[in-house]
Amino acid sequence: MSVHKIRYVVRPPSACPKELLSGISPGGQCEVDTDFVAACAIGELLQTGGGSSRPLALLFEELLVPGGDGLIWKGKGPGRGKEMRRAFSGLFGRFFARAYLARYHGFDWFTPIDGDPTNVSKRLRVTRLAGKGTELPDWICGSGSGRVAVAEAKGTSQASNGTGTGLPGPIKTAEGQLKGVVVERLRNVAGKDSWTAVRAKGWAVMSRWGVEIPPRDAFLYVLDPDTHGEPPSAHERDDMVQDIARAHVGYLLAGMGFSEMASQLLAEHVAGGNRPQEGAFLGSDGEDSATYLGVPVGPLGVLPFPLGQAQTLAQAMPNSIRFVGVDADVIRRALAGQRLDARARRSDGPVQIGGDGLLYAPIDRITPRSLAI
Repeated sequence: MSVHKIRYVVRPPSACPKELLSGISPGGQCEVDTDFVAACAIGELLQTGGGSSRPLALLFEELLVPGGDGLIWKGKGPGRGKEMRRAFSGLFGRFFARAYLARYHGFDWFTPIDGDPTNVSKRLRVTRLAGKGTELPDWICGSGSGRVAVAEAKGTSQASNGTGTGLPGPIKTAEGQLKGVVVERLRNVAGKDSWTAVRAKGWAVMSRWGVEIPPRDAFLYVLDPDTHGEPPSAHERDDMVQDIARAHVGYLLAGMGFSEMASQLLAEHVAGGNRPQEGAFLGSDGEDSATYLGVPVGPLGVLPFPLGQAQTLAQAMPNSIRFVGVDADVIRRALAGQRLDARARRSDGPVQIGGDGLLYAPIDRITPRSLAI
């Protein structure tokens, strides 16, 4: 069963998305679809893990207690020893937070924050506030509805239940990180270019493990502080979203091994080679459906051989190989500097298509076709 229910806490209550309201107040639960989380995770790993990815939907179901609709890890949770559980909780926390922000708040594009400053484009960056020494948050995010946010994910396996009057420790840390950075846009004032702080929404999302031993339920805790700066104009905000969207696509391409195209979309050159371009479409959608530029992924990451060979290998390794790809039209539009709009999301069990045009599906569900971008 891929859909699970977990306890949900949001501060302030006005930050609760409509889907999770019970009357005029936040409901006490939200859904977590591990197939959708896995699709978000594959995007995260491609963008930040240097091509290290695997069929995480299978991993999640293998590690969770079967039966029922709770999100409960087997035993004491993934990993042996405190350090390994801390590492797993931090990594999985990123996946669950990204899935929450995508599903419940409509964010389609995530650009990783990596370094001070992080240049999203030549006109948009994220940097620390002067005098602040906190760690940087995880992402700057954009939505198809024109919203921009800076987000930090936290994962914990500790017993804190989040129901006290104060904020849980990881959320306090995340709040400090969000308030310690600023989004800046390059503006031309009186003929001179200068970086100006512009306000963005802040999201801190913490997932606490539910475990079998000792019995403990899972919950999600969400906080929404604003960042510093003046409100951007509607035109500036739209430009910011487009910059985030193009960088998002660039990082996906880099993770799949298409360094040359990625370098055209990112503010920095991407080192590495370029694997041959291969296209595919969802067989169930017919030949007139979208074409995706993609790669096969297996238990040890992106596989270095063609799709046809991966499909043959999949026959000997059932449920172990997936296809991940980006809608070729999205890539062409990004490279041409054209507007990127959010696509209709599709969640059909193991077949997931995101608002960014990312397809994640079992490799036996796709049909290869020629492609050149």
